[in-house]
Amino acid sequence: MASNPEQKNFAEIARLESLLEHLRSDQSTPREPEAIREVGLEIAIAIREVGAMLVNVGWEQSFSPDSDAGEAG
Repeated sequence: MASNPEQKNFAEIARLESLLEHLRSDQSTPREPEAIREVGLEIAIAIREVGAMLVNVGWEQSFSPDSDAGEAG
């Protein structure tokens, strides 16, 4: 099992992509288009969460006490 939120989101994205691939290959379900939309939405949300985490990490690194910006004066 993944240990941090980023790894958990990447694992979830992989799981959802696999489910989406399975839905697209199986033409037997009448709710297939709706299911594909739902999976696509879940993938988009997971990707957005990963992006938000990366932005937060970028901000934290920009304002860390170890940054070179404080030593420029």
